[in-house]
Amino acid sequence: MRTITRRTPVTRSLALAAVLAGVLLFLALPQAPTVLAGEEAAATPAPSPSPAPAPAVTPPRPPVAPGAIRMRVYNLRYRKVDDAYLLISPYVGPRGTVKMQPSQKMLTVIDVPENLSRITGIIGSYDVPPRSVEVQVQLIMASSAPAPVSPPPPIRGVIDRLTALSTRWNDYRLLGNARVLGTEGEKSSLSVGDDYRVDFRIDQVSDETKVIRFKPFELQRREVSVEGLERFSPVMNTVLNLRDSQLFIVGASNVEASNRALFMTITASLQRP
Repeated sequence: MRTITRRTPVTRSLALAAVLAGVLLFLALPQAPTVLAGEEAAATPAPSPSPAPAPAVTPPRPPVAPGAIRMRVYNLRYRKVDDAYLLISPYVGPRGTVKMQPSQKMLTVIDVPENLSRITGIIGSYDVPPRSVEVQVQLIMASSAPAPVSPPPPIRGVIDRLTALSTRWNDYRLLGNARVLGTEGEKSSLSVGDDYRVDFRIDQVSDETKVIRFKPFELQRREVSVEGLERFSPVMNTVLNLRDSQLFIVGASNVEASNRALFMTITASLQRP
């Protein structure tokens, strides 16, 4: 007896559904990129660095117009404001002005740039620490003596110069020789011999010309009254402008109907720091 098995349509349908489900599952999986033979995978480019910030640029200052008025303030450390004002006044232009504040030692100058530059240089060379000056003074009595004596060594060089000026005197005697260290802007005094005294003030020292200005420079002589009181009377009072370390000779006075004459030598020497 032969048995015959029949496949039903339901069984084939189930098998077909299973195949379709497998295909769909394969397509849903992520696929790796395909690299062909002989080719390299392209490298992922690195991120480009961010550009550095540009440096700050200061805009150029506009040029100063010719004739423009500017202001500058000067604070003085060593000199008086009044003296500095007198010094710079000739250099202030017709459009310029100067304001003084002595209590604050301040000068305010308004002028064109050219004049301000010149005034700055003048004040810079003027407002410096006071200089020290050594002052040496000699007093020499000259006379016409019938039998002159040999002069002492300190005044032999001076006598040669006096003789060149005049042949009237043939006898010279040193009355005194003294020196003192003075300071610019201050008063000083020194005794010369037994009967004379010199008072002076070093008014100004010029760095450019090396000229030392004395204002005043006074020679005084000691006198004793009948009562025995001592006082100094003026012999000479003047203003001197002496060059550094240069010997200066001045006739101080004539004595006793011009039979004798008093000469004074002065040497001012700047002291270097």
